[in-house]
Amino acid sequence: MMTWISGLLGVSALVASGITAGVLFAVAVSVLPTLFALPAGTYIRVHRLLGKGYHPVMPIVVNVGMVADFLLVPVALDADHGSWLLFLVAGLLLAASQFVSHLGNVPINRQVKRVDPDAVPADWWDPRPKWQALHRTRTSLAVGALVLNAIAVVTL
Repeated sequence: MMTWISGLLGVSALVASGITAGVLFAVAVSVLPTLFALPAGTYIRVHRLLGKGYHPVMPIVVNVGMVADFLLVPVALDADHGSWLLFLVAGLLLAASQFVSHLGNVPINRQVKRVDPDAVPADWWDPRPKWQALHRTRTSLAVGALVLNAIAVVTL
């Protein structure tokens, strides 16, 4: 039987993982192609502007989903329900997405911020391909978490 607390946690896990997957998907299909089309100096300026909105908000959203998932594991176990494993894996997928962000994308973001967009060196290493590969990884992890959360909440 689902209590109001487990219902609130389920909604939190779904909403947070849905926002995470949706934002990352939108970046992958729209923002990144735009960034790739820009010359280096303009790319650096736009990258900085985009980061101002994403960086304070997205880690909080991802953590809300991850914590909700982990709190739902004992709820599902107590209900003697197999959805505990789905919540556990969804939480781990969100954690993995965070790790990719913090260990991969964020260091690249810091490198981009250090480059003067008006004086991009001729030998500048363009981080966009590596950043895109890391982004695809974290997007896949977030979409996987959303799918598992949807199945787990429906079956709880």
